[in-house]
Amino acid sequence: MRGQVQFHRALLACSALVAAGGLMLPQAAKAESEAVDNASRAVPEIIVTARKKSELLNNVPLAVQAFDSDTIAKEGIRSVEDIARRTAGLTFDNGGFMNDTRPALRGMQAERGRPSVAVLFDGQDLTTENLSIAGGGASLNSQLFDLERIEVVRGPQSTVYGRNAFAGAINYISKAPSFTLGGHVGGEIGNGDTQAIDGALNLPIMRDVIALRVNAGYRDQGGFYRNPVTGAKLGSTHAGGFGAALLIKPMTGLSITGRWTHSVETMSESATAFLSANTRLPAPGAKFGPAPGAPATVPCPADLSMLSPSQLASCTRGTLVGPIYASESTIQLSPDPFTKRAFAGLRNRQDLASANVDWSGDWGSLGYRFGYLDAQSFILQDGDFSNFAAPPGLVLSISALQDLRYRTRHFDHEVRYAGSFGAFDLTAGVQRFTETAALDNAAQFWLRSPTSPLAGPPFNLSTAPNANFALPVRNTRETKYWGVYGSVAWSITKTIKLTADARYNDDNITYTIPGWRSQDVTLSKLTPVCLPQFANGAVFSPFSPATTPPPGVVAACARSGTITSQKVTPRFTAEWKPSDAALIYASYAQGFKPGGFNTNEIVELTGQGYRPERVTAYELGAKTTWLDRSLIINANLYYNDYTDQQIGVQNSNVAPNGTVTTTAGIVNAGEVKIYGFEGEIDWRATQHLRLMASYAYTDAKFKSYIQGPPPGSAQAAFDACGVPSGQTSSDQNRAEAGNICADFSGRQVGRSPKHSLNMMAEVRYPVGKASVFFEANALYRSKRFTDESNLAFMPEYWRAGLRAGVDIGSLQVTGYIDNLFDNRRIETAQRNVDFGRPEGFAPGRGFNVTLPRPRSFGMRAGWRF
Repeated sequence: MRGQVQFHRALLACSALVAAGGLMLPQAAKAESEAVDNASRAVPEIIVTARKKSELLNNVPLAVQAFDSDTIAKEGIRSVEDIARRTAGLTFDNGGFMNDTRPALRGMQAERGRPSVAVLFDGQDLTTENLSIAGGGASLNSQLFDLERIEVVRGPQSTVYGRNAFAGAINYISKAPSFTLGGHVGGEIGNGDTQAIDGALNLPIMRDVIALRVNAGYRDQGGFYRNPVTGAKLGSTHAGGFGAALLIKPMTGLSITGRWTHSVETMSESATAFLSANTRLPAPGAKFGPAPGAPATVPCPADLSMLSPSQLASCTRGTLVGPIYASESTIQLSPDPFTKRAFAGLRNRQDLASANVDWSGDWGSLGYRFGYLDAQSFILQDGDFSNFAAPPGLVLSISALQDLRYRTRHFDHEVRYAGSFGAFDLTAGVQRFTETAALDNAAQFWLRSPTSPLAGPPFNLSTAPNANFALPVRNTRETKYWGVYGSVAWSITKTIKLTADARYNDDNITYTIPGWRSQDVTLSKLTPVCLPQFANGAVFSPFSPATTPPPGVVAACARSGTITSQKVTPRFTAEWKPSDAALIYASYAQGFKPGGFNTNEIVELTGQGYRPERVTAYELGAKTTWLDRSLIINANLYYNDYTDQQIGVQNSNVAPNGTVTTTAGIVNAGEVKIYGFEGEIDWRATQHLRLMASYAYTDAKFKSYIQGPPPGSAQAAFDACGVPSGQTSSDQNRAEAGNICADFSGRQVGRSPKHSLNMMAEVRYPVGKASVFFEANALYRSKRFTDESNLAFMPEYWRAGLRAGVDIGSLQVTGYIDNLFDNRRIETAQRNVDFGRPEGFAPGRGFNVTLPRPRSFGMRAGWRF
């Protein structure tokens, strides 16, 4: 309550300050312009299409950051990760696999489910959901070639971009064909064996009627780290692509644009170290066996000092506590067991096609947009990220490899009308989107020790991978979506405008699983057979041979489940323009992200569903220009009421034969409160000096997040925890919460830094017909907790870089140094199960830690003609 009062006071103070400043701007600007001629140093105006129409950036009542083509070329921006480094408040994380990428804005992290930030290419949404762990996306690693602009739009944009723009959107806008002969060619060389070349050619075919633009690019990078185990380079990339766009204007007011791009990317394994648990925490509500091999039936005592090592392992769970650090020497990626060399890594192949038809006249404009995506990914990597001998004793210490094949296809259709009627602007549209996604999961698991007692009766677990593995797990998802949206903007006066937007979303998502797990057919060496008389996952038991499947068989029948949802997402915006140099706006918006099913290593969909996420967002902002546009100051305050965040949990499932399989589950957190402030300054201090800074403060905290008591608890325990009957938690999650209810309320949302800062200073001087420039840049990110437990965290860090170059007419040459001081503090870490160190049959928790890029340097050159 106190935080809300303080926030509301801040809103009022900001409103008064910005309003007063807006009213005084004309006089202040006039006085300053009389003192110095600022016209020659005005900040260039950028046209954006954040609301699907062309507008000046500072006239858009949204928090938008745009990168133009010059910045993209000079800074070498090629991925979502590059954008996140240059955008305060935008985070980027790697998930459990190489194609699992997770951008997030304003503290709305995608721990599970599809990313909360829509990633679009020319308005076509590429956001999808990684079927293996229900997080991230398989089509976000595309190479970026021939871009006109990149726009980062903060806050829910569901009415404009659909339900995937839950926390915001990143929109890549490619260069359109024109009727002027020209193009560009560029290249780059740098350390880490970096080599790149790209180019584009614009061809007018029929004057003012037909134009063609073609482009191509290739990038080769050798990586900056080596695996101490195999000696192989890590993070090396080979990527290439080409595309073509055709523009036809058969008549006045009508234009047709078709585009197709093709890209292929291969990457070696990333520089990832696995950090195992460093602390054993008591697990409230856990039980232990009174004798070796006996079922766990005895409640763990408060004093654990008198327990045997095996009992202590049952009553505690391992996790990592404290700061996360890693280095090249920490990496221990094992070789491919079949080739004895490094794993192949990742291969992405993507075809993207689109068509846009725009017809305009005095009556308004009518548009049709078509989009098609065919994305394929193949991953072969060390699945446990470790290479060590099995620990002694009767322990389920296993090795793993990941062999994953993804295929995603979608069709996207949208029809849109826009028109003006006096003081009213009207927009209406309808969208139809269908997607099919499939994952063939041929992951394998086997005992680390060939001499383990678990390799003999009665477990008979595998001690090596199968070279002729023929039973991959095939999971599929089919999405059918349609939406209707509309917008009415009313210009009440020349300075006041009200806008009401709304979108109706209808989702129908069907998941299908085969009914068996990779662990069943690899580790347990069972053959899946559909036996409807038995529950999926049932195996032979010598104690009841007549009522269980035959030996060597696991009962497995395919299962399907459908998630349906209908949701209206409104948005209301009020704008006040007290002068040409100021815009003050306030908005209210709702966002929605559909639910789904966890499909990772499960045999039944029952109990594996998770609900949609919802957000209600409030924002108050100001966009101002000073000193004849030589100074731009923009700022906003926002508050997000975020409910049902989809979060991964760890489950341990005991099969009838006693083996334990650890699987990932998904639950919905109760409620997250997010308060934030964002500000940016762009100042041409003199004709030669430009200063830029952007800052984001994000306070994201769980107001309510309770998983529940242990399985088998009495009704009174559910009542005491305040959760529905049957909603339970694992020993691991209760240990990390430190209480019997697995209650994480009041803790910070993982992965969200409170403070983010980006700064840049550029000096530019003319030398004859050339222009010489020098740039220094820096970024700061405060510490980030890795998850909701707040036990482990990535420490704060600074990064700095330098740029220097020369522009000679249409030729630009830039030398760069990134991470100038070689700061290697960790930027991203993902929690994972420690399969190799299970402490009996209770695996602990560790983290996959991706090493940051070290100091890198090189030179870029580009020529436009």
